[in-house]
Amino acid sequence: MRATKVWFDNENMYVQLDSGHIIGNPIVWFARLANAKPEQRTKFEIGPDGESIHWEALDEDLSIESLFDFKHELNYAKI
Repeated sequence: MRATKVWFDNENMYVQLDSGHIIGNPIVWFARLANAKPEQRTKFEIGPDGESIHWEALDEDLSIESLFDFKHELNYAKI
């Protein structure tokens, strides 16, 4: 499982894997990314093994495996 592409919208980070699958996680799950300016988020490197993403200016590293950690609290609208 290796990352081949990373992109953002206003609320989420998306990672495409070499399998073709796309993972999407809310940016707020990652404090340094949430506090970064949009242009800072786009300045990353995918690790040589494709198993991590690194933001030098933000001092942030994420493993692809961590994107599957669903222990974050999800907040749903109460109707």
